Amino acid sequence: MEHPVRDVRNVIRALCQGSPQEQSDAVNRYFVPSASFVHPFCRVPSFEGLRLPIIGAKIDSRTLVLAIFKWYKILSPKIELEIDSVVFDQRSNLLYLTIHQVFSIWFIPFYKAPVKLVTVLHLVPSNQRQNNGNSNGNGDNDDTLNHDQPNSYHHLNGTGEDEPSYAEVAAGEAHPSSSPSSPPRHGNNSSGGSRSQSSGGGSTQYLIKKQEDYYQVNEFLKFLLGMPGAYLWYGWQVLSTFFCILGAFFLGPLTYFVGPYVVGSKTLPQVLQRNGSAGGSAAVNSRIKSA
Repeated sequence: MEHPVRDVRNVIRALCQGSPQEQSDAVNRYFVPSASFVHPFCRVPSFEGLRLPIIGAKIDSRTLVLAIFKWYKILSPKIELEIDSVVFDQRSNLLYLTIHQVFSIWFIPFYKAPVKLVTVLHLVPSNQRQNNGNSNGNGDNDDTLNHDQPNSYHHLNGTGEDEPSYAEVAAGEAHPSSSPSSPPRHGNNSSGGSRSQSSGGGSTQYLIKKQEDYYQVNEFLKFLLGMPGAYLWYGWQVLSTFFCILGAFFLGPLTYFVGPYVVGSKTLPQVLQRNGSAGGSAAVNSRIKSA
């Protein structure tokens, strides 16, 4: 992926809604061989070159990730999926996606699980040659999944406009919101937008080394118990909130006795702020011992 925020939309759709060949192409192109996968119901640890007993063949963890996506599509051939937002943290190479989908198992009548989740993709930079090496050797560039889907490049805020990334705004390369006077951020290049530049002047390519899917408890209960399970958990959450209110009301006075540490006439945060220079920790420790 040259522009993760935009390219990832097509990658996710190929993984979850594409044909078996599209799924294979997407996994082999955009996941590193040792990619790992974490989900409430399954987990793939990172490994590479594992030799299978008896058969003797070597496999990578990416092969198991592909098997999960294929089984996911077999269970639910028609998956309704929308990506609500995408945020890329360039400093830590983390890509955050908010997704909602409707998962329906074809052999269970009336079964539907409308769920919402947050997916975190751990990315690793790779040059163009490394990226093409993971694309099954077909010689295609990174735009294979993108060139026929311009609508996938829409903004992340629901208004139909592209939004500059935080890194662009912080670097002064873009304004916080789009305006007619702002220079266009992409032209004929389908990956468009701001792209991280490598030291050699080329665009940085990103591969996925780990995928983590996070569900609220009531969301993944929809897979197991349907909407009744979600409603039961919702009721427990409301009851737990009521207990929190009772605890705060009746046990609140205890906070006056077990509140923040007091050093002399000042609280510990005030002392830390006052002694924030070198040697402050030793001064705090000595004052606490003498108090």
